[in-house]
Amino acid sequence: MVDDKIEIKAKTIVIATGSSPAMPPIFQDVQDRLIINDDVFEWDDLPGSVALFGPGVIGLEIGQALHRLGVDVKIFGRGGFVGPLSDPAILEYATKAFQEEFYINPDADVTSIKQIGDKVDITYRDFDGTCLTDSFDYVLATTGRTPNVRNLGLENTSLELDDRGVPIFDLYTTQIGDHPVFIAGDANNDKPLLHEAADEGRIAGGNAANFPEVRAGKRTSSLGVVFSDPQLATVGSSYASLTQGCFAIGEVSFEGQGRSRTMLVNKGLMHVYGEQGTGLLLGAEIFGPRAEHLAHLLAWCHQQKMTISEILDMPFYHPVIEEGLRTALRDLNSKLHLGPVPVKGCMDCGPGA
Repeated sequence: MVDDKIEIKAKTIVIATGSSPAMPPIFQDVQDRLIINDDVFEWDDLPGSVALFGPGVIGLEIGQALHRLGVDVKIFGRGGFVGPLSDPAILEYATKAFQEEFYINPDADVTSIKQIGDKVDITYRDFDGTCLTDSFDYVLATTGRTPNVRNLGLENTSLELDDRGVPIFDLYTTQIGDHPVFIAGDANNDKPLLHEAADEGRIAGGNAANFPEVRAGKRTSSLGVVFSDPQLATVGSSYASLTQGCFAIGEVSFEGQGRSRTMLVNKGLMHVYGEQGTGLLLGAEIFGPRAEHLAHLLAWCHQQKMTISEILDMPFYHPVIEEGLRTALRDLNSKLHLGPVPVKGCMDCGPGA
């Protein structure tokens, strides 16, 4: 029922209502100076200063872009997280690299946010514990998104919901329980990414059209990219999701990687994870140049369930940044006891190196 006036009946239903920006209560004293990422693209001119809350994917991309356009930007976070990273070494490296460019505190202690006139005063503790109050033209909230399911009346149905009111669904069929109802895209609160939403939409639409015949759809390997500079990327299983002791880590620093140095983009660190015993590629976390391309190569290998040795048998051209990936894979293969220990200080310049 819609507004007690329109009754809609259907054989099947697909919920694809998307998501909306989440607004924590800390912003309650900010009125017209509180914006979301979409509002930035409506500006006719740039403000002098912006306080950005949430150093996630969107926060990093927009925050760094505004900084490089000349806006005074400070980024505040909670919990110590930057982007999608969970590997402590990659997280520490990336955080320090961003801090060298602009102010970012991934675990900020913000005690007050108040709008005074056309400015917003923010009181917080700096890294040394000093209590500071800065004034900003705008507060930009990139503090996550909330599935648009609260106004659908789902609580009046027999659908099983989680503690956020989102229906519990099958990841491979998108079906909610055994009901003729399917959910796809940001509305299901799983992976808010365009390519994932497209896959889910295809699965949900096919099963809704063919119901009661329901088939599992193919899900691709996890892949995420942050278009910062340097870029961040994650592939397959994250560091946080892996079981300690069952995997090894291969590493490469881009600081000394040949092509990265000649292009003056030699900043970054990559970890590649492999399973002990089988040698299977499990995942990777990357901060560095051309991470989007390295991540795609690894995602394809991960989906094909390739071992580290099999990936190393693939061609690596010279001189390219992908040679850095080979360095990390060789390091990983040796730690899995499936290949020789790499020669220390090797230029890694060709197939015979």
